[in-house]
Amino acid sequence: MDDVIWHRKPLLSEPVAVLAFEGWSDAGNTASGCIENLCNNHDVDPFAEVNSENFYNYQMRRPIVDVKDIGERNFHWPQTSFYSIEDYKSTNDVILVFGEEPSMRWKTYSENIANVLIELGVKKAVTLGAFFGQVAHTLPVPIFGVSDDPTFNSRYNVLPTNYSGPTGITSVVGHELRNSGIETSGLWAAVPHYLSSGGYPKGISALLHKSAEILQIEIDDTGIQSEGQQFETKIQKAMENSEDLAEYVSKLEDAELTIEDNYSDDSNESLVQQIEEFLNNESGEI
Repeated sequence: MDDVIWHRKPLLSEPVAVLAFEGWSDAGNTASGCIENLCNNHDVDPFAEVNSENFYNYQMRRPIVDVKDIGERNFHWPQTSFYSIEDYKSTNDVILVFGEEPSMRWKTYSENIANVLIELGVKKAVTLGAFFGQVAHTLPVPIFGVSDDPTFNSRYNVLPTNYSGPTGITSVVGHELRNSGIETSGLWAAVPHYLSSGGYPKGISALLHKSAEILQIEIDDTGIQSEGQQFETKIQKAMENSEDLAEYVSKLEDAELTIEDNYSDDSNESLVQQIEEFLNNESGEI
């Protein structure tokens, strides 16, 4: 059984690729939100998919059944899909790779993704990730970068990282793409840990713009910018209703950014719970 199922093979002009994966490397759905935003703006359908049967443990990630009518049921399986944005006005077409982190055979999974991109002529790619950190939503989104190019961080004004520890499929795929000869950059957005209950539009917009700069493509983030403004208004109301939260955000504004997730004390966990309750409460009361 083939690992990749092709629906069609697009004819592309000097394509570049943007990749993101749900799961461990996707704090606040920030990385996957970038791909979803691009797909929605361009109304694209997948031209190929990775065969989920070969890479997912269905007891760990069970399929979802959707009952339409009596006797009619649809199953939604975990999947990884390839999309293409084909624009005759642009020099570079764009391939989007979007999937759920697989539960097994990561090396083979990554090799399959690299092989698809190579077959389509991709020479440059960006992988997207996000992590929860001690950062304030009121400040510009910190973007960390990984690349084999020693001038990459200074050239694109992204922060270097010397992180060592457990990793996710995003990093493994990025490593395989580099080994396959594709010039690949990894971008990671730091997401405020107290916004862990939902998406982070500001982070999505920051990743999109940095990706566009690196790949020399144009993006339209008007919609996500509008969502970001509404989101900021909600958070501002939450801070007005909680002196503790407002004080904590103020401290974060003055603190030095650290990648380590060191906010496990009881008082900070209480603040996280407060903001989650607020964002999920239509009345806006904490």
